Amino acid sequence: MNKTFVRQLSQSSILCRPGYSTVNPVHHLVKVEKSKLKPGLQNLMLPADDIRSVKYKPTEICQDRVADYYSSTLQSDLLLHFYDHDAEVIEGNKRRSWGTDSPYKVYRSSRNPRGGTRSTKNKYPITSKNVPEITSVVVHSYNKYALEHPWLNISTRLQLSVITNVKAKQIFNRSNILPWKVRVGRPCGGKVELFDRDMNQFISTLTELVLPRIRAFKGIRFSSGDKNGNVSFGLTAEDVQLFPELENFQELFPNLNGIDITFKTTAQDDSQAKTLLSAYGFPFSKE
Repeated sequence: MNKTFVRQLSQSSILCRPGYSTVNPVHHLVKVEKSKLKPGLQNLMLPADDIRSVKYKPTEICQDRVADYYSSTLQSDLLLHFYDHDAEVIEGNKRRSWGTDSPYKVYRSSRNPRGGTRSTKNKYPITSKNVPEITSVVVHSYNKYALEHPWLNISTRLQLSVITNVKAKQIFNRSNILPWKVRVGRPCGGKVELFDRDMNQFISTLTELVLPRIRAFKGIRFSSGDKNGNVSFGLTAEDVQLFPELENFQELFPNLNGIDITFKTTAQDDSQAKTLLSAYGFPFSKE
């Protein structure tokens, strides 16, 4: 009698699960002395990223259109926009000395920069070797209710993992705030830093599917930026529901949290960073 294979929903969910777990493993891997393997098992010595290895898993199965857009179009446009034939190195706003006219000023700590408390980097002319680009995207989520209910940390990290395709790291409190019941060392959320293909996929999801559907979103604040080329903005829990990975499975995530998104770029100031992000489709607002 021939057996027929029936695919059930339970089996489909197992096949579609991500390849990691939010619970730390408790087992121990068995180490293999590869130098003592017989010739028939020499293929185990191949690295996992080699196509001849039995552990090889293809990850890049299609082109990254965001990376192609930057290399073929945006990079040359930014070079044309920022290039100045007579540009010179602009000295950054550095910490100042108190002088040497008094012995009491010799070992005194340096003065703050003019007009602020943080020093800025030197600004070099833009050439073909230092065109601004996005190096990484940091997605951070803080859950204040996890201070009283530690099990909520799992849902917070799982929320970040689903929308970014990268396993989230646990973050902990760094200070004590008694009125808010905050203690040093308590888990309070998750954090993810995206690179390369995962970063580009997250950027395209934001600009094409999430931000255009937020009615109250007028753009990233024009004042956002740390004067070193990094730009940050936040999304509320209602905005996070618009991610396609969460929109159709809201019953699985009853406790969604807002997220903070930080773009780390190689831009030398905020104006270059905002021009770079606007070319990717992120609007800016002065309100």
